[in-house]
Amino acid sequence: MKKIILFCSVLLAGTPLLAQTEQRDWLVGGNFALNTSRNTTISLSPSAGYFFLNNFAAGGTLQLSYNKSGDNKTTVFGFGPFARYYFGKKELKPFIATEYIFTSNKFDNPSFTSTVNGADFFIGPGLAAFVNEHVAIETLVGYVNSKVSDVPSDGGVAVRIGFQIYLSPRGIVDTYRTK
Repeated sequence: MKKIILFCSVLLAGTPLLAQTEQRDWLVGGNFALNTSRNTTISLSPSAGYFFLNNFAAGGTLQLSYNKSGDNKTTVFGFGPFARYYFGKKELKPFIATEYIFTSNKFDNPSFTSTVNGADFFIGPGLAAFVNEHVAIETLVGYVNSKVSDVPSDGGVAVRIGFQIYLSPRGIVDTYRTK
């Protein structure tokens, strides 16, 4: 982990950038999550969004996760909306994020298999560290609450690490005009 942090720090040092979080820009990427509520769960969440206003993006995300605890296995597939608001105009941009994911949860153990619907809610701060004008490595730490059918909800802290690619129609037009 120290090597990853050192690599990212060296990569970011002395790189003047104009981050792409302006109206009409797009973002595409995803996060890797580690949730340590009652069990350890690993999940992958690809997403795509659009900047409706400067620094405000909204879009959709998929959730794919897997949990194994002893003989019990849980597989989750979900989708839903997200929203983000970014602060500042530097290469390190803090933001606040929220999402609501509708889920289908498959439970397997030696006694039975069942599939039930549920929902996950996430809210928390994040930091996008732009490595160039279009790519950011990001971390999020926040509260996640999961509710499945009639089971009591389960909440805890989630840490997410991922990346986003920021696409600007202005950059595409400018590139095209210079050829």
